[in-house]
Amino acid sequence: MNDTPENAQVVGLYSFPKSGNTWLRAIVAGLTHMPNGPGVLQKYVTDTHFGKVLENPWHFQDRDWYFYKSHHKTLLLEHEGEVFDTHKVLYIYRHPLDVFMSYVNFVSTSVSPKAGQSLPFQYENVEDLTPEQMDELFQIFLQHATLFPKNKAFGGVFEHLANFRKLKEENGNVMILRYEDLHDDFANIAHEIVRFLGMDRVNVKRAFKTADQRTAQNGKFFWKRQKNNYLNFLTNDQINLFYDRHGNKLADMGYDRPDLTE
Repeated sequence: MNDTPENAQVVGLYSFPKSGNTWLRAIVAGLTHMPNGPGVLQKYVTDTHFGKVLENPWHFQDRDWYFYKSHHKTLLLEHEGEVFDTHKVLYIYRHPLDVFMSYVNFVSTSVSPKAGQSLPFQYENVEDLTPEQMDELFQIFLQHATLFPKNKAFGGVFEHLANFRKLKEENGNVMILRYEDLHDDFANIAHEIVRFLGMDRVNVKRAFKTADQRTAQNGKFFWKRQKNNYLNFLTNDQINLFYDRHGNKLADMGYDRPDLTE
């Protein structure tokens, strides 16, 4: 039995971990005029690790919306025993090496002590890593396109994007966003999101401001909301090695090899 309520719109926000999904959640909250405050994102833009998809609708523009976030590499068809339809998917991706750096920050003990327990070693801050430790983590990501190859539900960053590109080709109800485009051209991309979701009369400037306020609430978690941050931490040899191994896939994502001679 399908548990999706009639006349409701269910929207999934998908990404590989550390690709900008939490920023996207904050943007959706801003576009739909959700209030700021503790617990609002989790209640109305539900992280499926911590809540049920069809639990708390947000009423906006004469419709009940169920927004949820997932890092699964395939579309969820059920969650905690509830079978449901996802009507629209917003998918965000980011340069894989910035994903790597954000992941390395996230699993540090100062941010998320339990998240990195399966790594070869633990560390308090990214800045505390020795060159040898950074390279050990980098080699894992280079080989598997993830820091946690045993997590089959999330898979690797390239496989993840490929799955949702295929889903878009099959049903069309998928909008694929690039983190860097959202960073550089927020207003136009936000208007595209609004049109894709079938909303109108949305104040995009207000959405940017409120999203900025939400993500500023936790500097450690969001760390460095910028593009090409990997250039500040990885060596030229590591960057070139990654492009040697994955250059075709990176180009297909819109990322050219950086000029490292400057």
